[in-house]
Amino acid sequence: MNQTDKEARLNERDLPLVSALKKGRQRHSFHMPANRAGQSFSAAFRTLLTELDTTELATTGDINQPDGVVLEALRVAARAFGAARTYFITSGTTNSLRIALATAFREGDRVLLAKGSHLSIANSCALLGLEAVFIRQDELPRFPDGQVSEAEVLRSLEEEEDLAGVLLTTPGYYGENLTLEKICKVAHAKNIPVLIDAAHGAHFAIKVEAPVLAEKSWPRTALAQGADLVAQSAHKTLPALTPASLLHLSQGAIDSGRISPTRLAKMLPVFQTSSPSFPIAASLDYARDFLEHDAPSYVARLLESIADFEAQLPQEIHRDYVDGDDPCRLVLDYSDTACSRQKLMEILDFHQVDVELIDARRMVCIPALDTPRSSFNALAEACREIAQVEAGGQSQTAADLAQRKAFLRQEGSSFKIRENFFAESEEIEFQDALGRRSAAMIAPYPPGVPLLWPGEEITEADISLWQELLSLAYDIRGLKSGKVEVLAEE
Repeated sequence: MNQTDKEARLNERDLPLVSALKKGRQRHSFHMPANRAGQSFSAAFRTLLTELDTTELATTGDINQPDGVVLEALRVAARAFGAARTYFITSGTTNSLRIALATAFREGDRVLLAKGSHLSIANSCALLGLEAVFIRQDELPRFPDGQVSEAEVLRSLEEEEDLAGVLLTTPGYYGENLTLEKICKVAHAKNIPVLIDAAHGAHFAIKVEAPVLAEKSWPRTALAQGADLVAQSAHKTLPALTPASLLHLSQGAIDSGRISPTRLAKMLPVFQTSSPSFPIAASLDYARDFLEHDAPSYVARLLESIADFEAQLPQEIHRDYVDGDDPCRLVLDYSDTACSRQKLMEILDFHQVDVELIDARRMVCIPALDTPRSSFNALAEACREIAQVEAGGQSQTAADLAQRKAFLRQEGSSFKIRENFFAESEEIEFQDALGRRSAAMIAPYPPGVPLLWPGEEITEADISLWQELLSLAYDIRGLKSGKVEVLAEE
């Protein structure tokens, strides 16, 4: 059977997922992965990928026990990203963070983190028996991902006792960045490590020339600011396969004894699959090479495209950007239009544009570094149509404000997640859950940032917010068919 006959036979079969993914290739992508359905790879590498799937052999080495060519790939990656040691994690940054937490901490340790940490971190705290110590927030977060300020972190470092370390998220989902130098100095003075969830910041290691940036700043990497362990999702912002992840260990962490590379090596096979993917690892090698050699010119073209796109925006839609944000992240505020979230999704779909996230007042676009001008033109056309929608529904800004305020409500300074996560529970209608304690993470997805952690009491404000978000067609993890999991009453 020749190749044409094989493809014809394949098309005749019932392959719903394959069929849907094939159709998606023709749409305009403003979402992860940054390989744009493989289009960001060179033609030669794209063809080669399917031939790279193999197992641990003498000629390939072992990703979980690095030696030979694997070790060499890790060495050049560490050099490119400014780490002492780098590890390829082919099962995602969820596992990179789990490895980092298991390396740095022991069961029962108190770890300082934001309530707005990703739900994978909350799950890891439950699995590892860590006590989550919430950073005390009193500043309204800029976006509904609950990011904390430098001042809030520093204050909590001074107020909280017996901390084993700190885990922070930067950049945030919306491209906002947290300055880390002072935080790292204070933490290190207490001899505790700083771990960073930098899932959205792998591209910060690109060496970008100042003239390219115009009036914008290129963010510094977490490693350059003194962080000890940093997890990055390469597939989010670099040409790599999903869920390609990088875990970086700093030289300062090794020299000070804050992080043991021996313990990290021990934890690697505990949480990474025993059959790590060589194609995914190879795509990490490819992404690193791209970052070192080709990426600066791609960044220059992307920033030029973004500037041209901004100039086309109707006055009712503006880009939410301040200096220090990720210049490549495109956050578009549509709150001055009369367009509802549902109508906005409909318009984008008509123009075959897919964005990463749409909240009650913004859409978050993650353009790949090689996003073509035709895609920006399609997004601009969609924005013009969005701006022309006539008034009809209620304002959605109240929902956005309530979602951001949720991060300021902290029932306790710390939570032992495990005892609540694995406790006896029951499902009830969420409207009837007033006064009950949640047994699950309640998190709009994306971005997967919990509004409520296991053990927190459900309030009238929570129920009202959930109703409002569901009316706007949000997907909320932890709410299933109108039910919420709560701790069983004794």
